[in-house]
Amino acid sequence: MHDSPFGPLQGVRVVSLCQAIAGPFACALLGDLGADVIGIENPKGRDASRPNQALGGWGTQMDRRNSRSLCMNVREGRGREIFFDLLETADILVEGFRGGQMARWGMSDEALWNVNPRLVIVHISGFGQTGDPDYVGRASFDGIGQAFSGYMEMNGFQDRLPIPAFPQPSDYFTGLFGVTGALAALHRAQSTGKGDSIDVAQFEAMLRVSGFYVMNYLNTGRLPEREGSHSTSSAGYGTYLCADGVPLYLLVIGSGVVSNALHVLGIEQGTEPFPEGLAVCGVNTEAGRVLERKLSCFFETHDSVEAERILLNAGIPCSRIYTFADGEEDPHYQAREIYTEWSNAYDEGTIRGVNVVPKLKINPGRISRGMPLVGQHNEKILEEIGIAPDEIKTLYAEGIIKKEQGLRG
Repeated sequence: MHDSPFGPLQGVRVVSLCQAIAGPFACALLGDLGADVIGIENPKGRDASRPNQALGGWGTQMDRRNSRSLCMNVREGRGREIFFDLLETADILVEGFRGGQMARWGMSDEALWNVNPRLVIVHISGFGQTGDPDYVGRASFDGIGQAFSGYMEMNGFQDRLPIPAFPQPSDYFTGLFGVTGALAALHRAQSTGKGDSIDVAQFEAMLRVSGFYVMNYLNTGRLPEREGSHSTSSAGYGTYLCADGVPLYLLVIGSGVVSNALHVLGIEQGTEPFPEGLAVCGVNTEAGRVLERKLSCFFETHDSVEAERILLNAGIPCSRIYTFADGEEDPHYQAREIYTEWSNAYDEGTIRGVNVVPKLKINPGRISRGMPLVGQHNEKILEEIGIAPDEIKTLYAEGIIKKEQGLRG
Protein backbone atom coordinates (compact mmCIF):
# COMPACT_ATOMS: atom_id res chain seq x y z
CA MET A 1 0.00 0.00 0.00
CA HIS A 2 1.17 3.51 -0.81
CA ASP A 3 0.56 6.51 1.42
CA SER A 4 2.33 9.01 -0.83
CA PRO A 5 0.13 11.71 -2.40
CA PHE A 6 -1.36 11.01 -5.82
CA GLY A 7 -4.08 12.18 -8.16
CA PRO A 8 -5.74 15.54 -8.78
CA LEU A 9 -7.41 15.59 -5.33
CA GLN A 10 -4.26 15.13 -3.27
CA GLY A 11 -4.38 17.42 -0.26
CA VAL A 12 -8.20 17.33 -0.13
CA ARG A 13 -9.67 15.81 3.04
CA VAL A 14 -13.11 14.19 2.93
CA VAL A 15 -14.98 13.16 6.08
CA SER A 16 -17.79 10.65 5.61
CA LEU A 17 -20.79 9.89 7.80
CA CYS A 18 -22.31 7.32 5.48
CA GLN A 19 -23.40 3.71 5.32
CA ALA A 20 -24.42 1.27 2.59
CA ILE A 21 -23.83 2.41 -0.99
CA ALA A 22 -24.52 5.97 -2.19
CA GLY A 23 -22.33 7.91 0.26
CA PRO A 24 -19.43 5.43 0.49
CA PHE A 25 -19.44 5.16 -3.32
CA ALA A 26 -19.21 8.95 -3.68
CA CYS A 27 -16.33 9.03 -1.21
CA ALA A 28 -14.59 6.13 -2.94
CA LEU A 29 -14.64 8.06 -6.22
CA LEU A 30 -12.97 10.98 -4.46
CA GLY A 31 -10.51 8.66 -2.76
CA ASP A 32 -9.63 6.96 -6.05
CA LEU A 33 -8.55 10.39 -7.32
CA GLY A 34 -6.32 11.09 -4.34
CA ALA A 35 -8.50 12.59 -1.61
CA ASP A 36 -7.79 11.63 2.01
CA VAL A 37 -11.11 9.97 2.92
CA ILE A 38 -11.92 9.38 6.60
CA GLY A 39 -14.99 7.23 7.09
CA ILE A 40 -16.55 7.74 10.53
CA GLU A 41 -18.48 4.68 11.69
CA ASN A 42 -20.93 4.23 14.55
CA PRO A 43 -19.63 2.18 17.50
CA LYS A 44 -23.25 1.30 18.40
CA GLY A 45 -24.50 0.25 14.96
CA ARG A 46 -22.43 -1.57 12.37
CA ASP A 47 -22.85 -0.79 8.66
CA ALA A 48 -24.95 -3.72 7.38
CA SER A 49 -23.24 -3.57 3.98
CA ARG A 50 -19.89 -4.53 5.52
CA PRO A 51 -18.88 -8.21 5.45
CA ASN A 52 -20.94 -10.11 8.00
CA GLN A 53 -22.24 -13.61 8.69
CA ALA A 54 -25.02 -13.24 6.10
CA LEU A 55 -23.34 -11.12 3.39
CA GLY A 56 -19.94 -11.21 1.77
CA GLY A 57 -19.76 -7.43 1.64
CA TRP A 58 -17.97 -7.49 -1.69
CA GLY A 59 -19.36 -4.15 -2.84
CA THR A 60 -18.12 -2.52 0.35
CA GLN A 61 -14.64 -3.80 -0.42
CA MET A 62 -14.69 -1.48 -3.43
CA ASP A 63 -16.79 1.36 -2.03
CA ARG A 64 -14.62 1.75 1.10
CA ARG A 65 -11.24 1.35 -0.57
CA ASN A 66 -8.87 4.31 -0.48
CA SER A 67 -10.26 5.34 2.89
CA ARG A 68 -9.38 5.23 6.57
CA SER A 69 -11.78 4.26 9.33
CA LEU A 70 -12.51 6.13 12.56
CA CYS A 71 -15.18 4.43 14.68
CA MET A 72 -16.47 7.13 17.04
CA ASN A 73 -19.73 8.38 18.51
CA VAL A 74 -19.99 11.92 17.10
CA ARG A 75 -23.45 12.78 18.38
CA GLU A 76 -22.59 13.91 21.89
CA GLY A 77 -19.95 14.63 24.51
CA ARG A 78 -16.26 14.38 23.81
CA GLY A 79 -16.84 12.51 20.55
CA ARG A 80 -18.81 15.45 19.21
CA GLU A 81 -16.05 17.86 20.20
CA ILE A 82 -13.42 15.72 18.48
CA PHE A 83 -15.64 15.46 15.39
CA PHE A 84 -15.75 19.24 15.17
CA ASP A 85 -11.95 19.37 15.61
CA LEU A 86 -11.66 16.96 12.68
CA LEU A 87 -13.99 19.07 10.55
CA GLU A 88 -11.66 22.04 11.02
CA THR A 89 -9.15 20.09 8.92
CA ALA A 90 -11.67 18.90 6.32
CA ASP A 91 -12.64 20.21 2.90
CA ILE A 92 -15.73 18.08 2.29
CA LEU A 93 -18.23 16.38 4.60
CA VAL A 94 -20.54 13.74 3.13
CA GLU A 95 -23.48 12.51 5.23
CA GLY A 96 -26.12 9.95 4.37
CA PHE A 97 -28.79 10.18 7.06
CA ARG A 98 -32.50 10.81 6.61
CA GLY A 99 -33.33 14.36 5.63
CA GLY A 100 -32.86 16.85 8.48
CA GLN A 101 -31.12 14.40 10.81
CA MET A 102 -27.91 16.40 11.10
CA ALA A 103 -29.88 19.54 12.03
CA ARG A 104 -31.80 17.59 14.67
CA TRP A 105 -28.47 16.69 16.23
CA GLY A 106 -27.51 20.35 16.36
CA MET A 107 -25.25 19.98 13.33
CA SER A 108 -27.00 22.24 10.85
CA ASP A 109 -25.06 23.68 7.93
CA GLU A 110 -24.71 26.96 9.80
CA ALA A 111 -23.40 25.22 12.93
CA LEU A 112 -20.80 23.36 10.87
CA TRP A 113 -19.77 26.54 9.04
CA ASN A 114 -19.14 28.14 12.44
CA VAL A 115 -16.54 25.40 12.86
CA ASN A 116 -15.17 25.61 9.31
CA PRO A 117 -16.52 28.35 6.99
CA ARG A 118 -14.99 26.77 3.87
CA LEU A 119 -16.52 23.32 4.48
CA VAL A 120 -18.43 21.76 1.58
CA ILE A 121 -21.34 19.74 3.00
CA VAL A 122 -22.95 17.02 0.90
CA HIS A 123 -26.31 15.71 2.14
CA ILE A 124 -27.33 12.42 0.51
CA SER A 125 -30.84 11.23 1.38
CA GLY A 126 -33.88 9.63 -0.14
CA PHE A 127 -36.18 12.65 -0.16
CA GLY A 128 -33.99 15.72 0.41
CA GLN A 129 -33.48 18.21 3.24
CA THR A 130 -36.52 20.36 2.45
CA GLY A 131 -40.06 19.85 1.20
CA ASP A 132 -43.09 18.18 2.73
CA PRO A 133 -42.11 17.16 6.30
CA ASP A 134 -43.99 13.87 5.89
CA TYR A 135 -41.50 12.91 3.18
CA VAL A 136 -38.24 14.52 4.30
CA GLY A 137 -37.73 12.22 7.27
CA ARG A 138 -38.53 8.99 5.45
CA ALA A 139 -35.96 6.21 5.27
CA SER A 140 -34.86 5.20 1.79
CA PHE A 141 -32.86 2.60 -0.03
CA ASP A 142 -32.15 2.15 -3.73
CA GLY A 143 -35.49 0.55 -4.59
CA ILE A 144 -37.41 3.29 -2.78
CA GLY A 145 -35.70 5.95 -4.89
CA GLN A 146 -36.61 4.02 -8.03
CA ALA A 147 -40.22 3.49 -6.94
CA PHE A 148 -40.96 7.06 -5.84
CA SER A 149 -39.34 8.65 -8.89
CA GLY A 150 -41.33 6.65 -11.44
CA TYR A 151 -38.15 4.96 -12.67
CA MET A 152 -39.21 1.49 -11.55
CA GLU A 153 -42.56 1.82 -13.33
CA MET A 154 -40.67 1.96 -16.64
CA ASN A 155 -38.77 -1.30 -16.08
CA GLY A 156 -39.98 -4.80 -16.83
CA PHE A 157 -42.64 -6.24 -19.13
CA GLN A 158 -46.10 -4.81 -19.72
CA ASP A 159 -47.95 -7.93 -18.51
CA ARG A 160 -46.00 -8.17 -15.25
CA LEU A 161 -45.30 -6.05 -12.19
CA PRO A 162 -42.65 -3.32 -12.49
CA ILE A 163 -39.19 -4.44 -11.43
CA PRO A 164 -36.25 -2.51 -9.97
CA ALA A 165 -33.29 -1.96 -12.25
CA PHE A 166 -30.08 -3.54 -10.95
CA PRO A 167 -27.54 -3.12 -9.52
CA GLN A 168 -28.70 -0.22 -7.33
CA PRO A 169 -28.74 2.60 -9.94
CA SER A 170 -30.53 4.96 -7.55
CA ASP A 171 -27.68 4.67 -5.05
CA TYR A 172 -24.94 5.02 -7.63
CA PHE A 173 -26.51 7.89 -9.58
CA THR A 174 -27.13 9.72 -6.30
CA GLY A 175 -23.49 9.26 -5.37
CA LEU A 176 -22.38 10.61 -8.74
CA PHE A 177 -24.54 13.74 -8.36
CA GLY A 178 -23.08 14.17 -4.87
CA VAL A 179 -19.55 14.08 -6.27
CA THR A 180 -20.44 16.57 -9.01
CA GLY A 181 -21.88 19.02 -6.48
CA ALA A 182 -18.98 18.51 -4.06
CA LEU A 183 -16.30 19.23 -6.66
CA ALA A 184 -18.13 22.27 -8.02
CA ALA A 185 -18.55 23.71 -4.51
CA LEU A 186 -14.96 22.85 -3.58
CA HIS A 187 -13.68 24.71 -6.63
CA ARG A 188 -15.65 27.77 -5.57
CA ALA A 189 -14.65 27.48 -1.91
CA GLN A 190 -10.97 27.42 -2.81
CA SER A 191 -11.26 30.90 -4.32
CA THR A 192 -13.80 32.45 -1.92
CA GLY A 193 -13.10 30.70 1.38
CA LYS A 194 -16.83 29.95 1.70
CA GLY A 195 -18.29 26.48 1.58
CA ASP A 196 -21.67 25.36 0.32
CA SER A 197 -24.35 22.79 1.07
CA ILE A 198 -25.36 20.22 -1.55
CA ASP A 199 -28.77 18.56 -1.16
CA VAL A 200 -29.01 15.35 -3.22
CA ALA A 201 -32.25 13.37 -3.06
CA GLN A 202 -32.34 9.86 -4.53
CA PHE A 203 -35.67 10.30 -6.27
CA GLU A 204 -34.57 13.59 -7.88
CA ALA A 205 -31.38 11.97 -9.18
CA MET A 206 -33.48 9.26 -10.82
CA LEU A 207 -35.83 11.80 -12.37
CA ARG A 208 -32.85 13.73 -13.77
CA VAL A 209 -31.54 10.62 -15.53
CA SER A 210 -34.99 9.66 -16.85
CA GLY A 211 -34.27 11.91 -19.83
CA PHE A 212 -36.59 11.49 -22.80
CA TYR A 213 -39.21 9.58 -20.84
CA VAL A 214 -39.96 12.19 -18.20
CA MET A 215 -39.68 15.00 -20.76
CA ASN A 216 -42.08 13.23 -23.08
CA TYR A 217 -44.65 12.94 -20.29
CA LEU A 218 -44.27 16.53 -19.10
CA ASN A 219 -44.73 17.92 -22.59
CA THR A 220 -47.23 15.51 -24.14
CA GLY A 221 -48.93 13.82 -21.19
CA ARG A 222 -47.93 10.38 -22.50
CA LEU A 223 -46.63 7.96 -19.90
CA PRO A 224 -43.88 5.52 -20.92
CA GLU A 225 -44.68 1.87 -21.54
CA ARG A 226 -42.57 -0.87 -20.02
CA GLU A 227 -40.48 -2.12 -22.92
CA GLY A 228 -39.06 -5.38 -21.58
CA SER A 229 -36.30 -6.56 -23.89
CA HIS A 230 -37.37 -4.62 -26.99
CA SER A 231 -38.33 -1.05 -27.77
CA THR A 232 -42.06 -0.49 -28.05
CA SER A 233 -41.56 2.29 -30.59
CA SER A 234 -38.57 1.41 -32.81
CA ALA A 235 -37.88 -1.75 -34.79
CA GLY A 236 -34.35 -3.08 -34.68
CA TYR A 237 -33.89 -1.76 -31.15
CA GLY A 238 -33.58 -4.41 -28.48
CA THR A 239 -32.38 -7.91 -27.61
CA TYR A 240 -32.22 -10.72 -30.16
CA LEU A 241 -31.36 -14.38 -29.64
CA CYS A 242 -28.67 -15.73 -31.95
CA ALA A 243 -28.44 -19.27 -33.34
CA ASP A 244 -26.10 -20.37 -30.53
CA GLY A 245 -28.50 -19.20 -27.83
CA VAL A 246 -26.46 -16.10 -26.91
CA PRO A 247 -28.40 -12.80 -26.77
CA LEU A 248 -27.20 -9.74 -28.66
CA TYR A 249 -28.32 -6.14 -28.21
CA LEU A 250 -28.86 -4.08 -31.34
CA LEU A 251 -29.76 -0.47 -32.19
CA VAL A 252 -30.85 0.34 -35.73
CA ILE A 253 -31.29 4.07 -35.19
CA GLY A 254 -30.14 6.95 -37.42
CA SER A 255 -30.24 7.28 -41.20
CA GLY A 256 -26.72 5.95 -41.72
CA VAL A 257 -27.25 2.94 -39.47
CA VAL A 258 -30.65 2.16 -41.02
CA SER A 259 -29.08 2.26 -44.48
CA ASN A 260 -26.26 -0.05 -43.39
CA ALA A 261 -28.69 -2.50 -41.80
CA LEU A 262 -30.87 -2.62 -44.91
CA HIS A 263 -27.80 -3.40 -47.01
CA VAL A 264 -26.70 -6.24 -44.68
CA LEU A 265 -30.19 -7.72 -44.68
CA GLY A 266 -30.63 -7.46 -48.43
CA ILE A 267 -33.43 -4.91 -48.31
CA GLU A 268 -33.63 -2.41 -51.15
CA GLN A 269 -33.69 1.25 -50.16
CA GLY A 270 -34.98 4.20 -52.12
CA THR A 271 -38.66 3.40 -52.39
CA GLU A 272 -41.45 2.86 -49.89
CA PRO A 273 -41.42 1.71 -47.18
CA PHE A 274 -37.68 2.46 -47.07
CA PRO A 275 -37.06 5.92 -48.57
CA GLU A 276 -33.59 7.46 -48.59
CA GLY A 277 -32.75 9.14 -45.30
CA LEU A 278 -35.08 6.96 -43.19
CA ALA A 279 -33.82 7.37 -39.61
CA VAL A 280 -36.19 5.14 -37.62
CA CYS A 281 -38.35 2.18 -38.54
CA GLY A 282 -41.40 2.40 -36.32
CA VAL A 283 -42.56 -0.85 -34.72
CA ASN A 284 -46.09 -0.57 -36.06
CA THR A 285 -45.15 0.47 -39.60
CA GLU A 286 -44.61 -1.64 -42.70
CA ALA A 287 -40.90 -0.77 -42.58
CA GLY A 288 -40.71 -1.94 -38.99
CA ARG A 289 -42.48 -5.22 -39.70
CA VAL A 290 -40.22 -5.99 -42.67
CA LEU A 291 -37.09 -5.10 -40.71
CA GLU A 292 -38.08 -7.34 -37.79
CA ARG A 293 -38.80 -10.31 -40.08
CA LYS A 294 -35.43 -9.93 -41.79
CA LEU A 295 -33.63 -9.58 -38.46
CA SER A 296 -35.31 -12.74 -37.14
CA CYS A 297 -34.07 -14.69 -40.15
CA PHE A 298 -30.59 -13.20 -39.79
CA PHE A 299 -30.18 -14.14 -36.13
CA GLU A 300 -31.69 -17.60 -36.62
CA THR A 301 -28.93 -18.39 -39.11
CA HIS A 302 -25.91 -16.76 -37.43
CA ASP A 303 -24.21 -17.47 -34.14
CA SER A 304 -23.52 -14.54 -31.83
CA VAL A 305 -19.85 -14.06 -32.71
CA GLU A 306 -20.52 -14.12 -36.43
CA ALA A 307 -23.59 -11.89 -36.17
CA GLU A 308 -21.72 -9.33 -34.08
CA ARG A 309 -18.79 -9.33 -36.52
CA ILE A 310 -21.00 -8.80 -39.58
CA LEU A 311 -23.03 -6.03 -37.97
CA LEU A 312 -20.05 -4.17 -36.51
CA ASN A 313 -18.17 -4.36 -39.80
CA ALA A 314 -21.20 -2.75 -41.41
CA GLY A 315 -21.19 0.10 -38.88
CA ILE A 316 -24.24 -1.10 -36.94
CA PRO A 317 -24.02 -0.64 -33.13
CA CYS A 318 -24.46 -3.95 -31.33
CA SER A 319 -22.92 -6.12 -28.64
CA ARG A 320 -23.25 -9.64 -27.38
CA ILE A 321 -24.71 -9.44 -23.87
CA TYR A 322 -21.76 -10.28 -21.66
CA THR A 323 -21.48 -11.90 -18.30
CA PHE A 324 -18.68 -10.69 -16.03
CA ALA A 325 -16.86 -13.89 -16.99
CA ASP A 326 -17.13 -13.02 -20.69
CA GLY A 327 -15.63 -9.62 -19.96
CA GLU A 328 -12.72 -11.16 -18.10
CA GLU A 329 -11.74 -13.04 -21.27
CA ASP A 330 -12.26 -10.10 -23.61
CA PRO A 331 -9.06 -8.51 -25.04
CA HIS A 332 -10.43 -4.97 -24.66
CA TYR A 333 -11.12 -5.49 -20.96
CA GLN A 334 -7.60 -6.84 -20.63
CA ALA A 335 -5.98 -4.03 -22.60
CA ARG A 336 -7.68 -1.38 -20.45
CA GLU A 337 -6.96 -3.33 -17.23
CA ILE A 338 -10.51 -2.84 -16.03
CA TYR A 339 -10.30 -5.77 -13.62
CA THR A 340 -7.46 -5.36 -11.18
CA GLU A 341 -6.17 -6.49 -7.81
CA TRP A 342 -5.13 -4.62 -4.69
CA SER A 343 -3.79 -5.44 -1.25
CA ASN A 344 -6.09 -5.85 1.72
CA ALA A 345 -5.71 -3.30 4.50
CA TYR A 346 -6.18 -5.89 7.23
CA ASP A 347 -4.08 -8.93 6.22
CA GLU A 348 -1.52 -10.12 3.67
CA GLY A 349 -4.14 -11.11 1.11
CA THR A 350 -5.41 -9.38 -1.99
CA ILE A 351 -8.81 -8.73 -3.50
CA ARG A 352 -9.98 -8.33 -7.08
CA GLY A 353 -12.26 -5.58 -8.28
CA VAL A 354 -12.82 -2.84 -10.84
CA ASN A 355 -10.00 -0.39 -11.50
CA VAL A 356 -10.18 3.38 -11.07
CA VAL A 357 -12.79 5.11 -13.25
CA PRO A 358 -12.32 7.57 -14.93
CA LYS A 359 -8.77 7.30 -16.27
CA LEU A 360 -6.78 10.54 -16.03
CA LYS A 361 -3.69 10.86 -18.22
CA ILE A 362 -1.58 13.46 -16.34
CA ASN A 363 -2.61 12.90 -12.70
CA PRO A 364 -4.09 9.41 -12.62
CA GLY A 365 -5.88 7.95 -9.67
CA ARG A 366 -4.90 4.66 -8.08
CA ILE A 367 -5.90 2.19 -5.41
CA SER A 368 -3.55 2.93 -2.54
CA ARG A 369 -5.28 0.93 0.18
CA GLY A 370 -8.05 -1.61 0.56
CA MET A 371 -11.16 -1.41 2.71
CA PRO A 372 -10.14 -0.89 6.34
CA LEU A 373 -11.51 -2.74 9.32
CA VAL A 374 -13.92 -0.77 11.50
CA GLY A 375 -11.87 1.69 13.55
CA GLN A 376 -8.59 0.49 12.05
CA HIS A 377 -7.10 3.99 11.94
CA ASN A 378 -8.50 5.42 15.18
CA GLU A 379 -5.14 6.18 16.75
CA LYS A 380 -3.53 7.62 13.62
CA ILE A 381 -6.42 9.94 12.81
CA LEU A 382 -6.90 11.15 16.38
CA GLU A 383 -3.18 11.80 16.82
CA GLU A 384 -3.20 13.87 13.61
CA ILE A 385 -5.63 16.32 15.24
CA GLY A 386 -3.74 16.46 18.53
CA ILE A 387 -5.45 13.84 20.71
CA ALA A 388 -2.91 12.42 23.18
CA PRO A 389 -2.41 8.64 23.57
CA ASP A 390 -3.66 8.69 27.17
CA GLU A 391 -6.92 10.33 26.11
CA ILE A 392 -7.31 7.81 23.30
CA LYS A 393 -7.19 5.04 25.92
CA THR A 394 -9.89 6.85 27.87
CA LEU A 395 -12.05 7.16 24.76
CA TYR A 396 -11.86 3.39 24.30
CA ALA A 397 -12.68 2.77 27.94
CA GLU A 398 -15.74 5.05 27.78
CA GLY A 399 -17.00 3.45 24.56
CA ILE A 400 -16.66 6.66 22.57
CA ILE A 401 -14.40 4.94 20.07
CA LYS A 402 -14.25 1.29 19.10
CA LYS A 403 -12.07 -0.98 16.99
CA GLU A 404 -12.93 -4.32 15.43
CA GLN A 405 -10.24 -6.97 15.14
CA GLY A 406 -11.76 -9.02 12.35
CA LEU A 407 -13.44 -8.64 8.98
CA ARG A 408 -16.88 -9.59 10.27
CA GLY A 409 -16.81 -7.74 13.56
